[in-house]
Amino acid sequence: MKKKLFIIITGVILVGFVCIWLLVKNKSAEQMIVDRLNEAVSHYTDMNIKDDKTYSLKVSDTEMLVTTYVPEYSFFGVSTDAYTVRPCKIDETLTTEKEQDLPICNFDYVLIYDEKADKFYNIKFEEKGKPVIPKFTDAKELAYELELPNVGTVENLSLKKNSDNPIVISSKEDVEDILGILEGTKPTTKSGEIGTPVRVENIINADFISKENVICRLFLYEDEGKYFIEQTDNGVYTISKEDYDLIENHMEGN
Repeated sequence: MKKKLFIIITGVILVGFVCIWLLVKNKSAEQMIVDRLNEAVSHYTDMNIKDDKTYSLKVSDTEMLVTTYVPEYSFFGVSTDAYTVRPCKIDETLTTEKEQDLPICNFDYVLIYDEKADKFYNIKFEEKGKPVIPKFTDAKELAYELELPNVGTVENLSLKKNSDNPIVISSKEDVEDILGILEGTKPTTKSGEIGTPVRVENIINADFISKENVICRLFLYEDEGKYFIEQTDNGVYTISKEDYDLIENHMEGN
């Protein structure tokens, strides 16, 4: 009887371990990062501030905790608004001493970079307790997103292929058509380089202009039979040959 009971208990324990292992394995990266950050900030409550009902964790404190307890993550910024696109540099909030001393509860979102996965996450948090310690609740991975101007702000569009003379398009209808084509692009895993791409073919420089200033600059090109759009510091995107040809046709029609 005892042997049978021992076998049953052992079986239950093994099943429990398997369930826990499967749960951890299948947990999303978004949930994992939320759990890790909550674990990191929980270490702050071990300090002698439990009776200080006016204390609020500072931005710099949160940055320190992330660096100390989850060093694979980089603290890129805090904001009252959700982050929607991958950044090209650390938020100025973290480079100004005055801003670093602000309470974390003044904000609602933190931007975290996962160095191992090379991914950025917009993470929502809320105030919790007195003293105020952030509770992270939701994370969303940020992909690159092509930044396009509003058609109403564009006065001219300059298109220049290779070393040809630029073609200037002023028609709102044509500009709207081209922006519509560009909206259908999908990001690759590469970030845009600085300046004009090199070692590519049939490159079209597209400059959207407002009040004589370039408000958006894109590079469309062919590379080994595939077509791409590149935006400096904001990713490389795929485009079909058909859409590339449509934009090129706009050049020929003007």
